[in-house]
Amino acid sequence: MSRLLRVELRRLRARRLVRWASAGTLVLAALSVLLAYTQSLPPSQLQVEQAEHAYEQQLDDWEQNGDEYVAQCESDQEVARETDPAADYGCDDMAPRLEWFLSETPTFDGDEESWPAPGATTVTQLAPLLLLFALVVGVSFLTAEISSGAIGLWLTFEPRRQRVYWSKAAAAALGVLPVVVLAYLVMAGGAYGAYAINGQLGAVTAETWTRLAGVGGRAVLAAALVAATGAALGVLLKNAAGALGLVVVWVAVVETVVTLAVQDAQVWLVRTNVAAWVQGGTTVWVQECTTDATGTTCQGVERVVTQAQGGLYLLAVAAVLSLVAAVVFRRRDVS
Repeated sequence: MSRLLRVELRRLRARRLVRWASAGTLVLAALSVLLAYTQSLPPSQLQVEQAEHAYEQQLDDWEQNGDEYVAQCESDQEVARETDPAADYGCDDMAPRLEWFLSETPTFDGDEESWPAPGATTVTQLAPLLLLFALVVGVSFLTAEISSGAIGLWLTFEPRRQRVYWSKAAAAALGVLPVVVLAYLVMAGGAYGAYAINGQLGAVTAETWTRLAGVGGRAVLAAALVAATGAALGVLLKNAAGALGLVVVWVAVVETVVTLAVQDAQVWLVRTNVAAWVQGGTTVWVQECTTDATGTTCQGVERVVTQAQGGLYLLAVAAVLSLVAAVVFRRRDVS
């Protein structure tokens, strides 16, 4: 098996599409560094002057009409408290401030809930995009072998089909790892450098790097599973465009329709669980409605999708599809 695996890894590296996909992934990583640089730029002198001008206009208006605005706010707040005693319109904090008119410049490490998001959070959010490379490589590796007839010729040298399939799936899973690791290092390290150049690092600590290392490690494991899943889809559908199209339609269309029809199903969507695993957990929002004598009231409720659920979900999908593909490959005519 190890001999077969080494051969398959060499065949994988020799494919032109794999080389182009690798280059495209590294370009994507470089673009994320450019994004980090532009996001971390402080406001320009022109932006500061425009903000100061807008602030002065608002301040003049406040000095003339501020009392009226506060009175109206307090009146509206009293009306709102008839149905919601906790209603707070912030009437005692309405005076304009200069920072309202300037876009806040994010730091590399900071509050994950802030906007714009800190640089480390942006890296975490972009990391799942690296899995597209793994999917393309996994699908194309098997479909190219099948469509060209090369796999039929290969089976004359190694007739044990199970060994052939699993060696190819393993080669796809292992072959994507160096590129994913390198691309993630470019994304994380480049973002840090971009924020450092602009003096916007914030309170970067060992915990920051531990968190980013965890994201990178999970992205690498996810890439291996996605590549193996892509290989399975390649065997089952025998056509790269069909397999990749199925994934795109499923994630972009089917899962969107499912979300609109059954909001509680969001926790079982592929994209949700991919994000949960790579990012260390995620949340989705669903609308819960109640009906009483006054009518129907709906409010958003946050649902947590854990990292463990995301990992088990990806493992289950990869295992099931791989086993089905192995059975099909064993029985199907591939000549």
